[in-house]
Amino acid sequence: MNQSVILVESGNRGAEIAAFRQLGYNVILLTTGLIPYDSCFQEQANQIISDKKLIHYEILEEKIRELHDIYSIKTVCSTSDFFIYNTSLICEKYCYPFLNSNAAYTFHFKNKFRNKQKELNYNFPEYHHFQNISDALQFYNETNKKQWVFKPVNGNESVAVKLIHSETDLMECYKQLQYLSRFTGSLMQPEFLLEEYIEGNIYSCEFIAENDQIQILGVTNRLMSNPPFFVELGYNFPIENSIAQEIIEETKRFVYDFQYLFGPCHIEYIIGTDKTIYILEVNPRLVGPPNPWMIDRSLDFSVFNHICKLFINGKTCEIPTGIPKFTTCLEVTSPIDGYLKNILVDQSYLIRDDVQIIFMKEKNEYIRKASSNTDILARILTVAETLQEAQRLANEIYEKIQLEIKIKPLLNFQLNNEWLIKS
Repeated sequence: MNQSVILVESGNRGAEIAAFRQLGYNVILLTTGLIPYDSCFQEQANQIISDKKLIHYEILEEKIRELHDIYSIKTVCSTSDFFIYNTSLICEKYCYPFLNSNAAYTFHFKNKFRNKQKELNYNFPEYHHFQNISDALQFYNETNKKQWVFKPVNGNESVAVKLIHSETDLMECYKQLQYLSRFTGSLMQPEFLLEEYIEGNIYSCEFIAENDQIQILGVTNRLMSNPPFFVELGYNFPIENSIAQEIIEETKRFVYDFQYLFGPCHIEYIIGTDKTIYILEVNPRLVGPPNPWMIDRSLDFSVFNHICKLFINGKTCEIPTGIPKFTTCLEVTSPIDGYLKNILVDQSYLIRDDVQIIFMKEKNEYIRKASSNTDILARILTVAETLQEAQRLANEIYEKIQLEIKIKPLLNFQLNNEWLIKS
């Protein structure tokens, strides 16, 4: 009988399920129903247990204990930002290879990570932690309404992240966070940071660690939307220049200082206009979709298979050392709110081996002008021998895409008795 792997939510829409199945393991997916999945991956799970109460450690631990009594479990793992800490506690209990719980706790909460940066003398933006809106409003006014970025303490995908320009902005962000916290059963915490706004360019470094071994997969840059929102609109991988080398060296320093000893990791950096390097956040997982496709096509191997083997065996495998190809991603977003009727794409691109177009929204779904990465409509991915060619092809496809969106007219008047004609 095949052994089983318990996957506690996926941060990659379920791609790990397919990888574990290819490696010969059954997969038991534990999900809250709050995390998005692609049906083509989810349907490959041998068993799906859906329960919103799994956000609570005690419920999760009890369910995994029950599964151990029924099945032969090889390991337990998670690639979801929201579940890595609880999963790390369970893995320590059963002696499964995973990131240690102290590190997972630090990286899960942005205020805890900022505190650790401060302790270890890393560069960090000024930040202030709040549990209620009254204290935040008082602080905002006392700082002469300086530019601050509102950030949930444990959010992702830039959801509810916004550059604050007024008390109204601050109140609206707070209300949105409270709604999200209630909707998710406090999966997203109601607490938040006001963080110094730093202008600069965004990069990330993807790596895999196993004790003193570190495998750098590469450095990615970012094309960002204009403030007040921080939507990621494009990526290039890998970047090979002096900035990338600086980021790699800073990553190696991070691994040593923070004792990041196991698993995949995605570190986001910002290089300020004064060339200062800041770590914005650390996610104990690989960068989310669509970047794994970019890594696979660039380095010519399956990054999910590689990571799943690590979770199973506790050991890293060799990565191909050939000359990488270069990949580009451009994200398609809507300039307006409305109902998506169609995304028109030149069909000839859909059959090309060097192109992947991923549609993120369904027809007739209500869409919004992008304020976070969850509002992306489609992704254009290209691969080529040079970065310039990958960018050129992605731009060519992007410029030909058309959106058909149905909107209702704006009701900008109020009916009254003088206007209404009575029969």
